[in-house]
Amino acid sequence: MKRLNPVIADLLTIFKMDKKFVRGEGYYLYEADGTRYTDFIAQYGAIPLGYNHEAIWAALDQIRANMLPSLCQPSTPIKAVELAQFLLDKMPKNLSVCTFGQSGAEAVEAAIKLARAATRKRKIVSTWKSFHGKTAGALAATGQEVYQKPFFIDTSDYIKIPYNDEAALEKVLQEQGDQIAGFLVEPVQGEGGVNVPSPTYLHKAQELCRRYGVLFILDEIQTGLGRMGNWAVCVEQGLEPDILLLSKALGGGVVPIGVCMSTSALWEEDDFGKNHSATFANNNFTCSISLAYLKYLEQNQHLFQQVKQNGAYMRERLLQIQQKWPGVIKEVRGEAYLQAIEFEEIDAGDSYEFAILCSQGGLGYLISGFLLNVYKLRIMPYLNQEMAVRIEPPLTISREEIDKLLHAIDRTCEILYYRDFYHLYRYTIHDNTIPKTITDYRSKRREIIVSSTTREPHRSFAFIAHYPQTRDLVINTPSFEQFNDTELSEILEWQADYGEPGVVCTLSKISSKHGDVAAGSIIAIPFGGPKVLERPRKEVVSAIRAAIRKGREMGATVFGLGAYTSIVTRGGIDVRDMILDHEIVTTGNTFTVITSVNALLTGADKMDISLETCRGAVIGANGSIGRLCAILLSQKMENIVLIGRKSNERVNMERLRELANEIYLHAIFYHKERSGIRKQLLSLLENELVFSDGLYQTRERLYELFQTAESAETDNLEEQMSENIIDDIELLFRQAGHKPPIDYGVDIDYFLPELDVILVATSSIGELLQPDLIKSGAVICDVSRPANVGKIVQEKRPDVLVIEGGLVKFPENLAFGQNLGYKPGVNLACLSETILLTLENSNRNMGIGGRITMDDMYYIQGLAEKHGFTLASLHSFEKEIDDEYIARVKAAANKQVVS
Repeated sequence: MKRLNPVIADLLTIFKMDKKFVRGEGYYLYEADGTRYTDFIAQYGAIPLGYNHEAIWAALDQIRANMLPSLCQPSTPIKAVELAQFLLDKMPKNLSVCTFGQSGAEAVEAAIKLARAATRKRKIVSTWKSFHGKTAGALAATGQEVYQKPFFIDTSDYIKIPYNDEAALEKVLQEQGDQIAGFLVEPVQGEGGVNVPSPTYLHKAQELCRRYGVLFILDEIQTGLGRMGNWAVCVEQGLEPDILLLSKALGGGVVPIGVCMSTSALWEEDDFGKNHSATFANNNFTCSISLAYLKYLEQNQHLFQQVKQNGAYMRERLLQIQQKWPGVIKEVRGEAYLQAIEFEEIDAGDSYEFAILCSQGGLGYLISGFLLNVYKLRIMPYLNQEMAVRIEPPLTISREEIDKLLHAIDRTCEILYYRDFYHLYRYTIHDNTIPKTITDYRSKRREIIVSSTTREPHRSFAFIAHYPQTRDLVINTPSFEQFNDTELSEILEWQADYGEPGVVCTLSKISSKHGDVAAGSIIAIPFGGPKVLERPRKEVVSAIRAAIRKGREMGATVFGLGAYTSIVTRGGIDVRDMILDHEIVTTGNTFTVITSVNALLTGADKMDISLETCRGAVIGANGSIGRLCAILLSQKMENIVLIGRKSNERVNMERLRELANEIYLHAIFYHKERSGIRKQLLSLLENELVFSDGLYQTRERLYELFQTAESAETDNLEEQMSENIIDDIELLFRQAGHKPPIDYGVDIDYFLPELDVILVATSSIGELLQPDLIKSGAVICDVSRPANVGKIVQEKRPDVLVIEGGLVKFPENLAFGQNLGYKPGVNLACLSETILLTLENSNRNMGIGGRITMDDMYYIQGLAEKHGFTLASLHSFEKEIDDEYIARVKAAANKQVVS
């Protein structure tokens, strides 16, 4: 398939619809291993009698036996003449000429040319949601821009009006009738989602066309020759189009052929006849097959009644299923053997996965793939009607097979009704088991909650995110709890192959205590868990850029980079070039740092840990978040350990040492209170007696730095911050008989037993802390996504308080549906920073390239205070905790100390 259309091939492969059929018989298709599928799509109506029907094979045998010449233009093609006469006998009597081609699109092209040549007018009127083919002219008449834009189709002479709107048609004909050659319309819109007009629409359209001198062109390429239980809709309704178009079923399921039937009046001018032809038209071979099909239809007209009866039965049953499972099927449309089911959207309140899938246009594919793989029933989605699937079986389909399809659709709707999405996804990881027990997950719904303000938003954001860990799938789609960890990883892999960003949830109003109002959306890229780091960086960055473009299309001008999207884009550097002048981008790291440090300090206070005497650490100190957390903690704590990666130890040790130097400089030039590392430095430098003559000058130079910073007389602070003072500081502390207040290293296990307070902020995937090595009574704040502190710590160490970092309380109880597992009003700091910048209408990029200054910290802190965004209550292992919980941890720690 990749040799034919790699784009469609990938899509079919993703949804396991890339079956390789080696045999077709009637309405069945077979794979090489004998697996049988019932076909309810019939090549979009082009397989009217199913596969390899005996009447068609008899015609093929006769062609060969008679040695019939296939192509003999310009001589008389006898079978083409015979076919033309047969069609003219069956179709409206005003038609008298048949112009054959090789497809429906070619028939439409002929109709447009004939209409223009006969009327000497250029414009063609058609309807929105119509479909008339994919050649340039037919595509220009098609009422779906998605098909036209990629090819720069010129539609300047093609007017589109709403379907089934008599007033709109009369208005355009009245205003521009002298320029309009014809009105091109389908009796039932097929590709547009199976839209059936009112009983009077086509008659009124024909009447209006006659009144204003415009040709009435009826496109029955899909509806004609049996599909609607008749020869054609125009025959059944007594219409007399100036031009009638037929194809699809005309080929008998074997050959490509189309026809443009017209009145003799349109041939009075000879321009069309002289200038229109096609090499493979009037082909005796294809016309013989068409005749064989039409003659079979003529001899078996009970098929018409069967199609009508079965179609009515199918529609009635589908409507019953719609009523049985309210809120699942939005609409059942169509008649006879051309029907469609449009499903209701499922939003982020029920499932992030389904919300994303719906926004990506994948629901129809998921359901079609489910029915194909699990029930062996072949239906198809619409390319342009993402929430709908089509049912278009061969005319010969049995009632028994229809019942099988209806049972499977009923079961599918039951799954959707009870929100047990697990069953719809199982086939994507190669489990085609028919569902037995369906569980009711409706109670797991969490509503999307927007602000109650009456004010309108002044700016919009898009927060680009992905699942940091596999478990997030379960948190945001509750029925996925039935998958095991391996299967969840396979689901993430499947999503990554899909490759398109999707909208998770949109909040139309978010207000602040200051009265400002914003709106915004979470947009997901398809790379969850480790996939975002395992996939080629170029591929992931491309998806992030696509997500930003999607957000821009939705009106966003503030873009937040959540989870690993900041890391993959090098702190936003790889998307900065696409950010317009009126747009800004943030990594969200600034507010994450502020809230994580505050959460850790809150936890330490509740555990009665003294910041002056305890030993704290930042694991992941070389990262952008870890670095800032270390700087902030150094303002409160007097003894800190900076811990980096073990890989590339020499480089990481150098970076940790540089950070320690930066912290000392911050203590001197930025931090003004006598606390934390600053207190330690001042206590050392104020004691002149401990230093010998050789170190006295070193002490004096460092002390002068304090005095210079406090006098605020310096204008070259940036230059001062580049000084290397760590060697002197460490030397002075050792001379005084003390350890330096800042230690650093790459061996977590070495430091872990002596740490009272730990902040974990790494980009590593996996658990980093050995439970047995953690000090009793320690407080750990895990900022990492996915978490670096595993549940094994919770299970084995009840004497240790583990809290989640980077959580914020909104001024209102807003919720993005499932809300990433948090209760209404609580969410991530990185998302909150994006919202703050939007509320403030800020023009300031934040955290680009990982660079965050103390000024940035104060700016975001000020915005949070202004707009009412505060630290959320403490959470531990995805659950909110209270003082009673912490008291149990303290009691367990005290017990451990005593023992």
